[in-house]
Amino acid sequence: MPPQINIANDLRLRQVFQTKALLMHRNERHLQLVRVNERRSIELTLPDPIAILLEDHGLQFELCDVLERIADGLPDNVDRTMSAAVVAVLRIGMPRHMRFEEEALFPLLRVRAFWEDDLDRALSQLELEHESDESFALEIADELEALAINGQAKNAEMLGYMLRGFFDSQRRHIEWENTIVIPLARRVLTHDDLHALRERLLDNTPSRHAHGSLHGLHEIIERAGGHGERRNTI
Repeated sequence: MPPQINIANDLRLRQVFQTKALLMHRNERHLQLVRVNERRSIELTLPDPIAILLEDHGLQFELCDVLERIADGLPDNVDRTMSAAVVAVLRIGMPRHMRFEEEALFPLLRVRAFWEDDLDRALSQLELEHESDESFALEIADELEALAINGQAKNAEMLGYMLRGFFDSQRRHIEWENTIVIPLARRVLTHDDLHALRERLLDNTPSRHAHGSLHGLHEIIERAGGHGERRNTI
């Protein structure tokens, strides 16, 4: 009799453990499905990643307009708050935008449009411009930081020259990307490619409106009353 009781107890214990294990597996699977559904719902709220890139280009044009107003106001009519906001964008927002293009968009274009004549050369040229623009942007940021702190430029004539050279170059660069790169991306990128770009954007979503972002600068401009409308892009 005692051995039969032990066997029965063992069977009940095994059933309990199996039931608990099954419930834990189901709960874990349920949580995984919830996370996937949450991720998908976030994705559905995001527009086409190419549209987001175009929006960022529009914000870069807005940055150029702000830089031009700063240059026009030198040496006496200085907006210290706007200058400080631009410093953060030049140091944070612009490099982040460039990394997205160089690390996410351009590699996909090189794969999907390898047959395009001179594409790799064109993208390499854009990457070289990014490198020089980022270096130049950091120099301008240092000068604008002094302007924001002291209320006057260390050398107003030199700063005006730097600003005009930078925003003129930036406008040409963005126009070229809007004319060549964006239409090509719309034509050759696959659904999976767009999903990969969207995933990259999801990873950066919290930072898109943070201090130093292009969106952050736009919001500062809006609070200040704005100076013209954001430029439309194709």
